[in-house]
Amino acid sequence: MPERPYFSFHFHKQSHTPIYVQLAEQLKTAILRGAFLVDGQQLISLRDMKTISGCSLETVKKAYDHLALEGWLEAVHGKGYYLTQLAKEARLENRLPLTDIPIASLADSSPRPSEELVKRLRGAFYESLTVLDEPSAKKKIMRTQAAKVFADHLSRRGLPPSPERLLLFNRSTSGFAFLAQRIMNARDVVYVEEYSYPVFLRLLSQCGITVRPIRMDEEGVCIQALNEEQEHYPANWLLINPHYQFPTGISYSLKRKEELLEWAQNHNVRLIENDHYGDLWFEEPSVPLYHMAAQAKNSIEVYYLHSLSKTLARDLQLGVLMLPSDLSDDELERYSQLVSMTGAEPSLLVVEAAVQLLDDPWFYEEFLADRRALFQARFLRLWQEKRQALPDHARMFPITGGLNTWIKWGTPTAKATEQEERVVAILREEGLELTGGHAFRVADEPTDILRCPAVRFPLAPLEERELKHWLHRLGAALLR
Repeated sequence: MPERPYFSFHFHKQSHTPIYVQLAEQLKTAILRGAFLVDGQQLISLRDMKTISGCSLETVKKAYDHLALEGWLEAVHGKGYYLTQLAKEARLENRLPLTDIPIASLADSSPRPSEELVKRLRGAFYESLTVLDEPSAKKKIMRTQAAKVFADHLSRRGLPPSPERLLLFNRSTSGFAFLAQRIMNARDVVYVEEYSYPVFLRLLSQCGITVRPIRMDEEGVCIQALNEEQEHYPANWLLINPHYQFPTGISYSLKRKEELLEWAQNHNVRLIENDHYGDLWFEEPSVPLYHMAAQAKNSIEVYYLHSLSKTLARDLQLGVLMLPSDLSDDELERYSQLVSMTGAEPSLLVVEAAVQLLDDPWFYEEFLADRRALFQARFLRLWQEKRQALPDHARMFPITGGLNTWIKWGTPTAKATEQEERVVAILREEGLELTGGHAFRVADEPTDILRCPAVRFPLAPLEERELKHWLHRLGAALLR
């Protein structure tokens, strides 16, 4: 098997073991697998390891020096770090195959926060510590003021600035759980896209709510399929992700959104608009259904979910739920109190830290602009490479925002899941962890469903050269 220069690192930040020691220990495993070696003798440069591992240059240097103290590496001035005789013998005696564990992972599409963002977040948290000593009355005022900042942020996305309709959650999943547990009824029927967010599907199932998947076409949920399903299992709700849909990356056309609003009004169906990737559009934001419904002044109830974890930081989980525009003040107050009582409200410390970022011109003018440009560049590189990398029977979906694209191949078959698992297994043996399309479908769907096999191909976890490499390996796997 050819050697791969990639390896998946996993660090436990809460551990008492320093990060540089964790890195050094994992590098021992990498060396035994033949990863990160130049001509089998020299470990790659400090700067290359910094890029691949996500650690600081100082941490990488300490890890290399730690391995030198243990006798695994020898530092050669002006040249780098070379394997010692001890390390070479260990490789000969204990050489591990690259097939033991994935050495690269595309199972998670969450991007790492930039160093500048982490620096500013630390400062924001430090300045926000004073909220812990504030009286309850003052904290309530601060939450009201924060809601206005978040509402102003969403107005850049195309939402009407309505802080009174905005509920903050400790993550967007909590916002959806609130909908499923407090607003929906156990006997409700919810239509979902045929490929959808697994966490939401599990939540609906746990609440005893009937879930019916609806097939999609290139413009989003198929209107004909909605009408056909409505004849047999009339819906109360439609859950859709019309902006850079997760996981396919499809952006609903304006015409399709207008058709969905008309369909929902004709059948008295409430909409949940899940904006999974929030602010990560590439050029212009897609018009929200919430805004379109408000402009049309129709009677459709649209609940809008927005996630900030993809733009701020994965562990700084903040979600926003915008309630429909026709709810009364009493209903809005009742929902607000319910969120507070259920413990799903985010810490005021987190809220205030986020407010400082959202109030900072740097966040919009530099950080978000750079993030969008970064992921757009990665996608465009893959798009340019697809002709050389993928066979003729495979297709990559074009995207205008978000963090992943969708690659499907072959013809519709009842054995799509088997074909996906075969390709995923091949790539796993080569060192890549990838997610097949069946992971995003309703768990109890009939086994004879005809569909094309597909995989989600995220843009965030790896650098461009790594993504290009694995796209070619995926293409090779599709030919086996």
